[in-house]
Amino acid sequence: MGMEVTAVVLHDGALAHYDVVIGPGGTCTAYLSSYRGAGNRMPPQCLSLRKEGRHWVSDDGNERLSEDLGYAVELKARPILEDRRRQGGHPAG
Repeated sequence: MGMEVTAVVLHDGALAHYDVVIGPGGTCTAYLSSYRGAGNRMPPQCLSLRKEGRHWVSDDGNERLSEDLGYAVELKARPILEDRRRQGGHPAG
């Protein structure tokens, strides 16, 4: 299992808290842990994120949410993500 960080982003005017697992190669899986906004505007429960060039993309196609989550993860886990890119694998493996 990879390292886990918490990322908080603004989604439709309300805070969405995600637990994000950073996996091999810098791919991330984000799990929604709480959302205080309207139920009909709830963000995805689970997202797979990856960085393509300078942008973060997800499997659900929500560009804004993908970019915001990816940026939040980068701020918290930059050394881990950079180390994995350099070595091409998991630092503990």
